[in-house]
Amino acid sequence: MKVIDKQLLFISSDERDSGEIANFNLIMPPHLLTCQPHQRMRMVLNDVVLPYTWYNVQETNRHFEVTENGQSHTVSLDVGSYHAIQLRTHLASKLTTASASGAGYTYTVTFDEVASKFSFGIDSPVGVNLFTFSTSKTAYKLLGFEKGSTSGFLGSGLTSTKAVSMLFSDALYLHCDLLNTNVDKRAGDQTSFHLSTAFAKIPINTSPFNNIIFINQNDDYMLNLTDRRVTELRFWVSTAEHGEIALNDDFSFTLKVEVLEDDEKTLISQNTGLAELLRLQLLQLHLSAQNVRNPRD
Repeated sequence: MKVIDKQLLFISSDERDSGEIANFNLIMPPHLLTCQPHQRMRMVLNDVVLPYTWYNVQETNRHFEVTENGQSHTVSLDVGSYHAIQLRTHLASKLTTASASGAGYTYTVTFDEVASKFSFGIDSPVGVNLFTFSTSKTAYKLLGFEKGSTSGFLGSGLTSTKAVSMLFSDALYLHCDLLNTNVDKRAGDQTSFHLSTAFAKIPINTSPFNNIIFINQNDDYMLNLTDRRVTELRFWVSTAEHGEIALNDDFSFTLKVEVLEDDEKTLISQNTGLAELLRLQLLQLHLSAQNVRNPRD
């Protein structure tokens, strides 16, 4: 295959025609991304510049269930960016406030910086007291517990079972609605691998409030386009677990669009045409020779 045309497509989520920063659509002029019937197009991700300014506490990871003396209610953290010490104070306030209309407990929360775990305490506990993280869309990582777990207070205390993680995600997926052959277990029912919409995996390799700069070194992230004309594109971003993420700032990336021709197929086609032309010429010569030998009266 031979690349006969190449163009760079500069895209910013700020220039979207519809949607939001983390999930948007673009309308392309019909004459820009097109090729002839005997040609093919492919799209390669060149680079991504993504501001690392999203909150580590978002709608999808801020809730958990608290049971106090057998009665359950939901505690919801405020959306925002926290480090462990700030979250410790916020947790104590939220738990105590939520308990005021129930058991009326006063909570204390401490953070062990060596073990990276929270310890929760309640005054004068009565009955069964639990923290429950029933689904993956809960604050289990922020508080240091297993996904889907239920942990009970031993007397008046409860300590995280795992190290606390203040990261919302350790990588992001850039998705595209163009067909590709990438596979991903989380793309389907999460029991086996399926075709995925994930176009590229972008590691988070910088600290918050800096730019994540991703450079595609080896054309690893490439889509072979099935259509000869592309007029609409959809891009969206998800966490490494394919969860939703709300971005606070627009981001940009560059796509390289290439038009290819099959040299071998073109050569065969040309040779076939030449062979047909030679056959016709030989046939004409043969007929001419016959006419010379057998002239008509």
